[in-house]
This record gives sequence, C-alpha cells and structure tokens, in this order.
Amino acid sequence: MLSAPPLVSVIIPTHNRPDLLKRAVDSVKKQTYVNIEIIVVDDANDPRVMDLFSEDETVKLLVNETNRRSCYSRNRGLTESKGEFVNFLDDDDILYPTKIEKQVGLFAKNPHHIERLGFVVCHTNDGRMGFNVIKYNKVRGDIHKRLLEKFLIDGIETVLYKKEALQKVNGFDEELVSNHEYDLQIRISESYEVDFIDEVLTEEFQSTNQISVNFDMKIKGAKQLYAKHKNVFKKQGYLFFLKIWIKYRLLAIKFWMAKIVGVKVYNRFLR
Repeated sequence: MLSAPPLVSVIIPTHNRPDLLKRAVDSVKKQTYVNIEIIVVDDANDPRVMDLFSEDETVKLLVNETNRRSCYSRNRGLTESKGEFVNFLDDDDILYPTKIEKQVGLFAKNPHHIERLGFVVCHTNDGRMGFNVIKYNKVRGDIHKRLLEKFLIDGIETVLYKKEALQKVNGFDEELVSNHEYDLQIRISESYEVDFIDEVLTEEFQSTNQISVNFDMKIKGAKQLYAKHKNVFKKQGYLFFLKIWIKYRLLAIKFWMAKIVGVKVYNRFLR
C-alpha cells in the first residue's frame, strides 16, 4: 500500500486585505499537490475574513484579538501546523499551481540529501515596483557565509521549509521590525543546506502598507539585524567584518535617501 504524500502547511497571515487574501488562498487551492492544509491567521479580528472562511472546511482560521504583526502570526500558524513542510505566503501574493508539488518532489528526490536539506526555493515574478521583474533564487548547498554577506533569496513565498528546520531555530524573531525572512534563513543555514527549482513559481504584487517601501522600518530593521549577528560576522575574520560594517552603513544611507526621493525613484534606481 502506498503511503500518503507528506502534509504541507501553507500559513497566510493577513491584516485588513480580505480581497487580496481570497486571491492568495485560491492560489493554494489550485495547487497540483494534493496534501495541503491552509492556515489563515487574521491579525486583528477582521469580520470580513470570518465571512470569507467561516464555512470553508479547507481553511483553518486563527484569529489574533489585537494586531500582533506578521512574525507573531507566522509563528502562531507554525505552532498550530501539522505539516512536515511549511510554506509561508503573504496575503497579497500567490503561488503558481505546480509550486508545492515540484518543491516537495525535490526534497524526495534524494533521500540521503534530505537530512541536510532545510529548504527549497524557486524564482518569483516580482511586481511590487509597479512593473514585473523576474527575481532568480539560484542558491544551492551550504550558503551560510554567502547569506551573511548579502540577501540572496527574494520572496518569503518562494521558500518551502522543512518544519524541523523552522522548529530548530524557534521560527521568526518577533523583535525585528523588518528583515524577518533574511534573519530566519541566516539562522537555518547554519545547520542546513538549500536547493532550488529553476522555474518561476510565485508572483508578488504591489499593495499598500508593504514593509518593502517603509524606509523607517527598513533602517531600524537593518540596524537590528547587524546588532543581532555582529558576533557571527566577527567570527568570519577582520576583513569580512569590515566589509559587512561598511555594507550596513551604506544600506542605511540608501534607505535614508529613499525617504527623500520617494518610492518610485527608489524602485527604479536604488533598489
């Protein structure tokens, strides 16, 4: 008798965007992979979300009575999840139909490699700048030092995590105001490797209140991330540490300039 394919938990935090949320959930329901649980975490008790899913048995709805932000919501969804693998999806983005099937297939392709493999990524069609750009996430193997040097993986929705890897690092750091997934990948990559599907399998859309264009939060988040991993940077040697020190100061300057010139100029010339 054939065993059932491993369960995948798709966790979708949402806040005041029910129309976009429905599009995101529908993209999960259209997956060609058959064993998926959908967990929506409503961050602030929006009655419109209850109206959408109160009678939908395919969606598990969790409600935060107050606004706790995305990292808390993702961690709550992770705690409630039952899947062997986890896919986080923002409420304004979508998965293409074969996304989960192909990534689970890559995990299963080499049973000896799966012990070291912590997450699998794909490419994304990024429309957050008002025009579409393909972001390529071609990363494989031990990428920990490369991740310390720079951000490598675009789009939280592009990643399929092994739940064990998420639990090992206690999920997202709820103290950070930005760079949440970057920080998570740095910590997971200390113990696990990564692989990728060489296809565009997700899409990101422009919407309101995105952290990606909140430059005050990006400045603060960059400072927090540097302080958190400062000792790890130092362990890589003096020249590496100096390079990272310079990088984070230039990053803060770039975000400060972006506040002055505006989002459109930033997206075109500074991003």
